[in-house]
Amino acid sequence: MSIEKTLQELSEYVGGTVIGDPSVKIRNVMGIDDAREGDITFISNDKYIKKINQTKASAIIVSPKLKDTSASLSQKKKRNLLICNNPYLAFAKLVELLMYKKPAYPAGIDNSARIDKTAVLGQNISVQSYVTIGKNTRIGDRVVLHPCVYIGDGCAIGDDTMIYPNAVIYNETIIGKRVTIHSNTVIGSSGFGYAPDGQGYYKIPQVGSTTIEDDVDIGANTTINRAVMGETVIRKGTKIDSQVVISHNVEVGENSLIVSQVGIAGSAKIGRHVTLAGGSGVVGHIQIGDNVTIGGYSGVTKDVPSNKTYLGAPALPIQRMRRCYVIIEKLPEMRDGMKILEKRVAHLEKRNIVLQAKQKTRKTKK
Repeated sequence: MSIEKTLQELSEYVGGTVIGDPSVKIRNVMGIDDAREGDITFISNDKYIKKINQTKASAIIVSPKLKDTSASLSQKKKRNLLICNNPYLAFAKLVELLMYKKPAYPAGIDNSARIDKTAVLGQNISVQSYVTIGKNTRIGDRVVLHPCVYIGDGCAIGDDTMIYPNAVIYNETIIGKRVTIHSNTVIGSSGFGYAPDGQGYYKIPQVGSTTIEDDVDIGANTTINRAVMGETVIRKGTKIDSQVVISHNVEVGENSLIVSQVGIAGSAKIGRHVTLAGGSGVVGHIQIGDNVTIGGYSGVTKDVPSNKTYLGAPALPIQRMRRCYVIIEKLPEMRDGMKILEKRVAHLEKRNIVLQAKQKTRKTKK
């Protein structure tokens, strides 16, 4: 159940400034189209600014950039504004404050769980039905393992980590503190490695490990392979969406974002604060620098320097690829123009042949 706060209290909580009535009561956070009296909403993109006089929200979070425009528009209906440097972040914090209730998982071990006697278990853990924990595995404090989680031998799970149903953690996988792993995700499975033997393919043993550092979130149905040798590493603070495949010996830098349906091939090195948008792919054995953004459905086939945005398949600097897209859109017209030019050239060549023949005839008569 939501709680009630004044707009001034919310402003102090997120570090904002109020324009309007600071005493107005707020109970919920809603999108701008669905908001009602007692709700607070937000505008982070100027294309929604016109909705400021349409929403029924009691208050609206806006950025300093949109402050003057918002204030001017809001005077018509006396809207209450909460000015924040990052409206989207303020929105997230207020959802957590007003509406989110963290689930409580009572500590204890379900009778159906199968835990090897050599496993070391932390304090106040919640091990739910049909969980399996292998030999010499260490489970930290306050860890929650939902039903049917499988954790293999020689693993380590850090404090306050949450693993949702049916996730599979293979042997020798290291998972840090405050990690969230959603349902059906597989970590530490064998990488796709085969050596051709002339007739078929010989399986290369994957004898490395997988390490997931602190504060990493991993979505549902994602696969992170173990290394052939050495380790596959996801650095701290990185957020990985659902249906992502990260291959053997990949290293992903700190605080990166990997969106749904991304594929990263073996031994690729991804820098810090990198965003790989949905459906993009990275070939193996290349490096992507820090603070790079790769656009959706792009294919990265070579190294990308730091502080760049790339787009397309193959991925190119975004300014160049946008020019390419303009040309691609005009290709049908360009092809029609080429056909006209081809006909004109053919006509001129035919005419030239005729003229040459006439000149030759005149010379012969002379």
